[in-house]
Amino acid sequence: MSAYSQAALIVDELELLLTERQSVAVHGIHFRIVHRYNPGHGAPCCAGEEVAAVYLVWRGSEVQLRLSTTLRMLFDYLARHSRLSQSARQIERGIRESSFYARASDDPRWRTIPRAYVRVYIERIRAAIHLVYEEAGLHGDPNAVLVSEQTVMNEVGYRLRATVDWTHSPF
Repeated sequence: MSAYSQAALIVDELELLLTERQSVAVHGIHFRIVHRYNPGHGAPCCAGEEVAAVYLVWRGSEVQLRLSTTLRMLFDYLARHSRLSQSARQIERGIRESSFYARASDDPRWRTIPRAYVRVYIERIRAAIHLVYEEAGLHGDPNAVLVSEQTVMNEVGYRLRATVDWTHSPF
């Protein structure tokens, strides 16, 4: 291969990387959340479903985030409410009062998640995002995906900045 051909390949690869980076900046990262055991017989997102998996979708492939049941449910909650930033107290209350999350977990502690745990769980989700970024060969900051937004007071709001779609699996 000539030096010109090698340089052209490098330029093409750089253009692809710049295009991907611009796409992520404009559209954000994309995730797919899988629910299963739908008791509503086809109705989407019924109480009692399990949040089975969360995938980062990148370059036509999917990389699963390594999240516990509790973290998958929190991720799902943040994805459903991504239009607005929520404090730990709002997240705690929203999950506690939702029939979807109350019935989706066999663990009664989930329904009473202390707001003090929300910050810790947010950091664990960010760590999982960092791991899938590495696995997918994607360079980025998990803090730009799961953002913390400081208010003028002492409160922090959390928001997922990504596109998400949900699929339902019978098994």
